[in-house]
Amino acid sequence: MEATLITDITYVEAAAAPVATPSLPPVVLASALKRRLVAGVFKLAEARLLWRFLRTPARVGRAIKRVDDLKRKYYGDLKIRKIAHVAGRYYREYYTPGWPSVAYDNYIATTINRLVPFRGDTETLNLVFLAITKKCPLACEHCFEWDALNQRETLTRDNIRELVAAFQARHVSQIFFSGGEPMLRVNDLISVVSAARPGTDFWVITSGFNFTRENAGRLKRAGFTGVTISLDHHEPDRHNAFRGSPQAYQNAVQAAAHAHAAGLVVNLSLCVTQEFTTEANLMAYARLARQLGVTFIQILEPRAVGHYAGRAVDLNPAQLELLEAFYLRLNFGPDYLDWPLVHYYGYHQRRMGCTGAADRFLYVDTDGDLHACPFCQKKSGSALGGCLSKSLDALKTRGCHAFANAVI
Repeated sequence: MEATLITDITYVEAAAAPVATPSLPPVVLASALKRRLVAGVFKLAEARLLWRFLRTPARVGRAIKRVDDLKRKYYGDLKIRKIAHVAGRYYREYYTPGWPSVAYDNYIATTINRLVPFRGDTETLNLVFLAITKKCPLACEHCFEWDALNQRETLTRDNIRELVAAFQARHVSQIFFSGGEPMLRVNDLISVVSAARPGTDFWVITSGFNFTRENAGRLKRAGFTGVTISLDHHEPDRHNAFRGSPQAYQNAVQAAAHAHAAGLVVNLSLCVTQEFTTEANLMAYARLARQLGVTFIQILEPRAVGHYAGRAVDLNPAQLELLEAFYLRLNFGPDYLDWPLVHYYGYHQRRMGCTGAADRFLYVDTDGDLHACPFCQKKSGSALGGCLSKSLDALKTRGCHAFANAVI
């Protein structure tokens, strides 16, 4: 069954009302003892998976050494201690599925197969960003899909279902639905994910528009794991101006509350502009995230694409140092172990190279075409109509045109 293609939408905004920001229960473990116990269980679970996949002590030993080398390259001497607990699963990183789950086992299998091959394929793709709609009620300052917004839809529900099935066949353990505003197609999202097979965590990336309590519950029941909510300032008026809507902040914090109540993992996504990037703003944002009981804060550096094309939006070296210090303090500082976990891809990208371009992740745009990532767009063929394998090969060959390839 095809989705109804939306060709014309009229949005009516109410006048902005005073914002009430809820205080929600924390999900990041505060107990040092419980963190140690859960970390131990993680080690046992991973050891069990290694033996299941590799079957011999020599191969298991080789895999353990290579995993340790990988962690040292990624984290250096830093050790992950923070753990969140949501709806019966434990989370340590934004781009790693929660444990226990088939998706977590799937993620570990792909990682191990990359280091010590044990299955017949060489697939290394872990996650996909899948844009399903061109429609959006906002006018965001940094929108990377600006030129495609509110054009006629291309992808039908059957197209989306085809894409999900094709990526699941390649062991993808996380799919993030984006747009546009994907909650405009909430019925299609629910239909597609309800029919998907186990082994993949599904997320929706939203501004909070149409993320009602009812829809949050429907997403959870359909099989969604989490929601990434775009919130670009701790001050309501600043966020509303950035998003071009007087309701944007209220929609975002209400979406966080509804997702929290439904048992969805909540990630707040922050575009750190030149104006925003100060220590005072970062810490105020972190306090707000803690108040909202979220699991993750994602830091995105602005890129001169889409609505930012041709503009000097890059952060200066001092601001990058400030962001890295914030990332390290919130994730590894002893005073912040029960605060939300911070995901900052730029920190690792500068040290290891880019893992996009179908190395570990890629982006599928609203026409079904493949790109290295949402911010480094250059079409490398279609993912539809049986063209995915050929398009993946082209994307891997081309690599990321803006950043060096990953070193591992």
